[in-house]
Amino acid sequence: MNREAVTALIHEGWKYFLVSGLTLALDIAVYWSLYRLGGVHYLLANVVSVSTGLLANYALSVRYVFAQHRLKSRRAEFAGFVAIGIAGLMVNEAGVALFVGLAGFSRVLGKISAAGVSFVFNFVARRLLLFTAAR
Repeated sequence: MNREAVTALIHEGWKYFLVSGLTLALDIAVYWSLYRLGGVHYLLANVVSVSTGLLANYALSVRYVFAQHRLKSRRAEFAGFVAIGIAGLMVNEAGVALFVGLAGFSRVLGKISAAGVSFVFNFVARRLLLFTAAR
């Protein structure tokens, strides 16, 4: 990897981190509202909150984070973003179940811990599969 590529990766990485922080705040607010205020089961609340965060993350990522697009079709790109998001949701759900169900974390701490794992998965997959120059 050349110096320019590394610089671009770092630049996109910190912007994606900021966007993800904002969308994680939205995700957690929806999760907490559904679980604590609405009485929704924590795993179902997680699906809804992650989905809400996914939509916000796509909109902000294509506008502020990623400069290159591998796919010409924005519909195909969004479908790929969602597919990676669904895989990330599975990683997140497994993390929540692991951290809460097996490790005994509180539901919110388990949610935050799982978000860290899924953040890395989502960034790497999206960067490699969607947001690099077309070959």
